[in-house]
Amino acid sequence: MKLQTKLAVVLVAVTLILSGATYGGVELYKHEELQRSESAVEESASLGAAQIASSLDERADYIGYVASQPEVSNFSNNAAVIDGIVDNSRFSAVQVVGANGTVLAFDGQIDETVRAATVGSDVSDEAYFTAARYRGSSVSDPEFVPARDQYLVVVSAPILREGRVVGVLAASMYVSTDTFLEPVAPLARHDQRVTVSAGDAVLYESREPFERALTGRAAVEPYGWTVAVERDRSTLDERIRTLGAAQGAGLLLVLLLVGLLWWTEHRTTVGQTRRLLDGFEALRAGEYDRTLDLRSAEEWAQISDGFNALSTGLDERETAIREREQRLDVLNRVLRHNVRNEMNVVLGYADVVASRTGDPETARAAETILRRGERLVTVSEKARVFDRRLDATDPVSLDLVEAVENALADVRADHPEADLTATVPDSLAVRAVPGIGDAVRNVVENACVHHEVVPSVGVTVSADGDTATVAVADDGPGIPEHERSVLVEGEETALDHGSGIGLWVTKWLVGRSGGSVAFAENDPRGSVVTLRLLRADEAGSAGGRTGDADRADGSDGSDGSKR
Repeated sequence: MKLQTKLAVVLVAVTLILSGATYGGVELYKHEELQRSESAVEESASLGAAQIASSLDERADYIGYVASQPEVSNFSNNAAVIDGIVDNSRFSAVQVVGANGTVLAFDGQIDETVRAATVGSDVSDEAYFTAARYRGSSVSDPEFVPARDQYLVVVSAPILREGRVVGVLAASMYVSTDTFLEPVAPLARHDQRVTVSAGDAVLYESREPFERALTGRAAVEPYGWTVAVERDRSTLDERIRTLGAAQGAGLLLVLLLVGLLWWTEHRTTVGQTRRLLDGFEALRAGEYDRTLDLRSAEEWAQISDGFNALSTGLDERETAIREREQRLDVLNRVLRHNVRNEMNVVLGYADVVASRTGDPETARAAETILRRGERLVTVSEKARVFDRRLDATDPVSLDLVEAVENALADVRADHPEADLTATVPDSLAVRAVPGIGDAVRNVVENACVHHEVVPSVGVTVSADGDTATVAVADDGPGIPEHERSVLVEGEETALDHGSGIGLWVTKWLVGRSGGSVAFAENDPRGSVVTLRLLRADEAGSAGGRTGDADRADGSDGSDGSKR
């Protein structure tokens, strides 16, 4: 029987019970509407608190980052450091304080008399100095400034030199909707009051209190601030009163055929839909033996048959996937362990032959065995390392410049004869897997290994909008077209395959990071491999420098990979 036919049959039978059900539904609506409004106010307060905390964290991180720069610790460029902070942020004034608490420099949007009186004074007892001196980056409690009728917050961070605290960098900012409270400004509406306080101090208050209001509060952790959101309840009360007045009329209207038909369809559809959703949830949890029997109408019977067919297909597919993963695990173990062990034996005997034979032809053959065997062992080891790295990482925010310079340092150590240069900004934050440096190292090492004479490789890091680019250009023989096509097609065949895993690993790492890899010819000779990644939200680059990657201080310990 079709659903519409069943609805017509049930139409008369449910007329009487709908009156009572409608009354209960209205009362339930009243309760749920009030609960929803209360939840919305709590959510608004929590959102505002989280955004303020994020704003405070961002300012603390910024001052911490500036304080960590080498040029800040020698105190010879204090004026430029202060001007840079004031010009590029909303901080109104900045102090550079020595380790003993003496103010070495003070400038910004302040009177000259205040500046002169502050420079040379002792602030070692100030909370912002002791907090930064002994605990790291910190944000002070708000302090009221009568002259401005505003509250002031001091963000401070230790200045380090060779791991030792040599001073404190402190920057002050007034609390307003243009600074820390910018996130709560949209919450202040005609029907909503927002209050931000720190202890007894009221930092922000959007309007006068309502007579009746729904209130939500949230703490700005760990700074001790509180965000309170009050929403005018008069509109909700009026709506509930209107619903109560209309309840009598509603009881009569629900007796109409349209109301009865809606109720019947609602009961039928909701019950069947819930069973269907539960079934899909079971499939998502891996319970592929779940079946449905929705027989209230022909349409639902067709849906349940389709669901059961889907469940059976997924079960068969999951079984096939598990079998394939087991085969791959066995192959991986054999290739990474057995082949390596057996090849080490082969290499040992080849070395014996090479050292003991007097026949030049035999010696050359033994050397060839050694060279090819060592390449196979290296590829096996690198496959093991990168398999672990690819499976165990998710994209994070990291400094692309640091990763590139570490990769160049590793290649320089393995290939001291190579001419490696880097053109990079001071920093560039991207969203990538932690092993993204291995992708760069693979490409650079690939250029060095396959060069006939002395390789020359240039690495350029740049940013364009929300995209960060790493371009690796070399003057070698270039990457063969068949190896490029393997990466483009996404699979290797018997007639078209790559000679190793290096470029595959580069593609996987960049792909896992949400980026892409492109290949082009270099002029007049060689290749240009371009890696494109998404910049992180907080990413930014300032200035640039060109050098030979001598600044890199190491890598994360994983091996590079040749083509």
